[in-house]
Parts: sequence; structure tokens; C-alpha cells
Amino acid sequence: MKKAKAALSLMLVLFLTFCVAGCSSNHDDGNLKDNLIDGFNSWMQSFSKHALTKEKDLQGEKDKGDDTYTGTYTATYDGFNGKEFIFGGTALERENGNQLKVTYTLTVEEGTAELYWVAGNDEYTIANDSAEDTKEYTISSGDNYIVLKGNDFSGSLKLEVK
Repeated sequence: MKKAKAALSLMLVLFLTFCVAGCSSNHDDGNLKDNLIDGFNSWMQSFSKHALTKEKDLQGEKDKGDDTYTGTYTATYDGFNGKEFIFGGTALERENGNQLKVTYTLTVEEGTAELYWVAGNDEYTIANDSAEDTKEYTISSGDNYIVLKGNDFSGSLKLEVK
């Protein structure tokens, strides 16, 4: 019985190693260390504790940018309750750099709304009342998302992330 558990454990470790390493190493694309880091980065992005709200479930229209961290979003809300994870992701290192410029216009007509930035386990308020501004953020390894949270929220949001 112990031998079966040990064999199963070894197979699981090998399986995870191949998943992280990408099953093979292409020596023309870098060394094994780089391939392992790239594999781990891809794995992290697929297992975030948060996930972007599916486009069909968003209240507005989203135009994607270069990656999941950038683009434009325009929405009108009528009694919205919930959260929309609009832009972001989970990565060790973002391929397009770690600087993001967020330009937004939030109009709160009724209820409450909060536009905020999730960075790991921390949340930073971007706006929680009618406001218009541009802010810059440096993303770090791990979860980084722009989220709108509404409670009987009626109003609008225009958001551009570059």
C-alpha cells in the first residue's frame, strides 16, 4: 500500500513538473530556468482566485487592448448589485510591462458604486462617488484587477486602461 502511495505521489510530482515546464524545453527559446518561470507564470494566470467577468455578463461594452489588463469599457447601470472584474489578471511578470494608466469617468445617480484596484490581498479605492480622473498604477506579481462594485447602483462608467 505504501509503495502505491509513493508511486502515485511521484507520478503527481512528475505531472506537475511537466505542466509547469511546458512538457518540453526548446533550447532555442531560452534555458530551462526561463522555461520553468514562463510555465509557472502561465499556470498562475490560469488559477487566480479572481477571474475576469465574462463579457456576456458585463453590464457594458468592452473593447480589449493588448492583453487582459488593457482596453476600454463603457457601461450604463440601472439598479446594479454585484461586482464586475473588468480588467486584470494574475502573473509573475506582465509581458507588456508593469505600468498601467487608468482614465475613468464614474457617474453615480443613485445607490452606491466603488471603482477599485485589487493588488494581491489589498484593495485600493479609485473612486466611490461621481468623479473623473487619470491615475497610474504599478502592478506587482499576483492578482491585479480593476473592479466595479455596485449596490443599487444607477449611473455610468467609462474606463480606459493603457
